[in-house]
Amino acid sequence: MNKLSVSFLIVLLLAGCSGSNKPTPSPSAEPTPTASMQQPAAYLEAEKLKANFGFADESGKSILVTGQEKGLDAQMQQLNEAIGDHGQVLKVKLNKWQEGTENSNGREMAHNFVNLPGYLYTVEEGNATPDETYYLTDQAEFNANALISVKPTEVKQASLNVAESVRQNIVSAKNREVEHIWKLADLSGDRQLYLVQFIRQDQEMLFSLVLEDKAGLTFMDYPAVIQGDEFSVWRVDDGGEVIPEMFSILFAAETAEGPLLGMEWWGAEGVNTFFLKKEGDVFKEMDIQYGRYTSPL
Repeated sequence: MNKLSVSFLIVLLLAGCSGSNKPTPSPSAEPTPTASMQQPAAYLEAEKLKANFGFADESGKSILVTGQEKGLDAQMQQLNEAIGDHGQVLKVKLNKWQEGTENSNGREMAHNFVNLPGYLYTVEEGNATPDETYYLTDQAEFNANALISVKPTEVKQASLNVAESVRQNIVSAKNREVEHIWKLADLSGDRQLYLVQFIRQDQEMLFSLVLEDKAGLTFMDYPAVIQGDEFSVWRVDDGGEVIPEMFSILFAAETAEGPLLGMEWWGAEGVNTFFLKKEGDVFKEMDIQYGRYTSPL
């Protein structure tokens, strides 16, 4: 065998060894999922939510949980996180039961903080927003990774950031004309929350909180019937109207069924806090609520 033939044979043998155990992947083969793609989504377990609410003092260093009776120290000791003001998460620790004083004017607000009875918590990291409502929880029961980012809309922009297509979709869905519509916030996941007041029909009034996402529209309806006093329809002295200044978002979170919203609704005499849980194509109010009496002096 000549030198040329030997060289050619060696090349063939090397090519066979390099490819015999490594078949070429098919161009249509699916890529292997990364670790992050394989991780399950974080969900909040709504059934574990409890009625533990409070509000911050003027310094933002303390939160007072009202609405609970004295003698629940062991239970309240378990609460170590406070969530509020559009999803702010704070580490907290129970300080003591605050007895309150005879100087209280009954208002659950920062200016009357030291005079009210309740469970006093210290904010260990960061600062709470003064006078804001917070939901207190055990971090082992509230998956903070399930929180949805919330970007509130500036009030002066609320009515300007609404596309005409959104208005028309809402009109079609409810078969009722819209009087006013405002965007309250943008939520992560390409979702928007709107406040909508519909045109009055005889004595029937209606406003809705409406979440728009890729799946469509989800409504929480608040119908009312005017019965004599047209100046107090949904809340005392509301003038028969709603405006975006009345509403804010405590937090938003993912559940297995869809978004859950912690909402605040301010009225002339106080603020109500409640949870809206998505069920199908509507929201339902959960049986967990909190009210603060804030009527001006």
